[in-house]
Amino acid sequence: MKTPVNRNNLKQHLTYNWWKYALLIALAIGVTDLLYTVTAYRSPPEKKVEFYVYGYANGDSLNEYMERVRTESFPDMEVMQSTTMLDDSTYGPMQLTTYIAAGEGDLYLLPRDQFISLASGSAFLPLEEDAELMEIFDQAGVSLQSGWRKNTETGETHLYGIPASRLPGLTQYAYAENGFLCVLFNNGNDENTLGFLRVLCRDMLEAPPEAEAAANE
Repeated sequence: MKTPVNRNNLKQHLTYNWWKYALLIALAIGVTDLLYTVTAYRSPPEKKVEFYVYGYANGDSLNEYMERVRTESFPDMEVMQSTTMLDDSTYGPMQLTTYIAAGEGDLYLLPRDQFISLASGSAFLPLEEDAELMEIFDQAGVSLQSGWRKNTETGETHLYGIPASRLPGLTQYAYAENGFLCVLFNNGNDENTLGFLRVLCRDMLEAPPEAEAAANE
């Protein structure tokens, strides 16, 4: 004999079985979120430039600057944005190593110690091969000597990083202790990453107006 459906029986049923419905709802939400995550559109490497900062970054201002550069100079790019990594002695190096190994990010701003360690192991592109980039600093009379490092695997010496100290305007957006700008070797978008680096270096050769005013006081 079937149990009649009435208010008392329904209330009793829910009292003992409510968790089953809660579990079904949670599973449905989880599956929907998973499907969205898996199927959501992601810009391909050749359509994005990601700037990873190991230290401090004014994320909103930096992203606004990158979006302005994208709109004005790289309209074919879908994404230009920054990511900040915490510069701490425990989690920071682990996070950085994971990103580098996974080929995440295109342009990096790294503190000196991390730059030296990674540059010696073929992690970054040689920058002296970019004639346009070199011309920017040659015309400004700026030396990049400290960015040259020896690759311990090949024995060759290359310019693997642009000293951030030569780009005083960069401090308004990002900072890393004795930092260097580097391009990840396997970034998947050399042309546009180097193109953005050229624009960034050209724009940051001069200190921001407020910094110049403070220095003259």
